[in-house]
Amino acid sequence: MKKPTLGHIDCPYCAGVQTMRITHDRNNKPFGHCDDCNGQLRVGGNTFREKKFIERYPFAAAKAPEIPVTVTEPEKPVEPVSADKTNQIVSEAIKAPPAKPRSTFAAALNLLGGV
Repeated sequence: MKKPTLGHIDCPYCAGVQTMRITHDRNNKPFGHCDDCNGQLRVGGNTFREKKFIERYPFAAAKAPEIPVTVTEPEKPVEPVSADKTNQIVSEAIKAPPAKPRSTFAAALNLLGGV
């Protein structure tokens, strides 16, 4: 996934004007890449360096993560199940027809021609 470009600065390597695009790396720290000379500028890893870079280029500051707002509904009380209802459910389960027995290995061989 391509990270969104936060802004552009002058490249310190090739002196290109506004050629280094600033994005966030996987640690959410500023990172620069020059499109002309392919130079890379790693700002993260040192808090002093990060703070100085963000003072000079405020657009590179990490945005606070958005906290999703969740609304919880009060739980509805659970109605107890009566004994008659329980007996009805159990009797329906007992009346269900038994499952068809699986065929044996010998029956499968007979289908294949008695191999």
